[in-house]
Amino acid sequence: MSRILVHTWLEKVFAGDDIPEFELNATSLSILYNLMKCNQHADRDTQLLVEDAQQKAEEYNMEARRCEGILKRMNLSVGSLSQAGVISLRVIANLALILEVRDTSDTSFLLAMRHLEDEIYKVEEARRKEEKNLEMLMDKIKMAMVKQSHLKKAMDVLEQKAACQQPETEKRTKDIHFIRSKAKEYKDKIHQMQTTLQTLKVDPSIYHNSLVKTSKELEKMQEELSPLQAKLQTYSSLPPDLSSIKVKIEELKVKLADLGNEFNKRIDLMHM
Repeated sequence: MSRILVHTWLEKVFAGDDIPEFELNATSLSILYNLMKCNQHADRDTQLLVEDAQQKAEEYNMEARRCEGILKRMNLSVGSLSQAGVISLRVIANLALILEVRDTSDTSFLLAMRHLEDEIYKVEEARRKEEKNLEMLMDKIKMAMVKQSHLKKAMDVLEQKAACQQPETEKRTKDIHFIRSKAKEYKDKIHQMQTTLQTLKVDPSIYHNSLVKTSKELEKMQEELSPLQAKLQTYSSLPPDLSSIKVKIEELKVKLADLGNEFNKRIDLMHM
């Protein structure tokens, strides 16, 4: 069906001339069909414009004949009008064209003027709204400019502070890097020492916590030794012929020797 419509349209377009040869396939047929539709729409629109122009021309001719009849009844003609009359007639004709009235009657002019006044009012109302919006935008622009000025001043102050604090900031940055480097170094050393201690199978008793505990125990033992030494000194001052005293002294000497050995052993451990 589309093929027949396209062929009929081409015959109409070329108006009896030979239709150029072309490859007829689905693509070319679709293109020609769409082109035909567009052309037909354009033809209809053009025809409507032509008919409207013909109708207006007929209306103008009728108005011209009416005006001519009026002039004849008044024994007037265009040639008999003065220059001012011809100018006035042209002004009326141009005004009718500008206002797009169908005739030059007073009613048509009044209606056209009323319509023009309505349009002027709408334009003025739109202009007032635009002016109001423009004022609001100007206020916002002024506020934005003030804020921009304040921000610029604040930025200048911050830049000055940053410039003054730059050496201190750089120093702190270097200190932070140094501290981090040292912390990593100490951490590595601690790990290395712990590995060495584990490899050497060092007795945990020489660790810091153990040594602190041992030190406290030594202090306690020292406190216990002091009264024993004083007591031994008292017994040593007694007469030597008292056998019971000798036995007691020997016991104290043994106990004191044991405590002294333990004390020396703990001290040796602390100095290892």
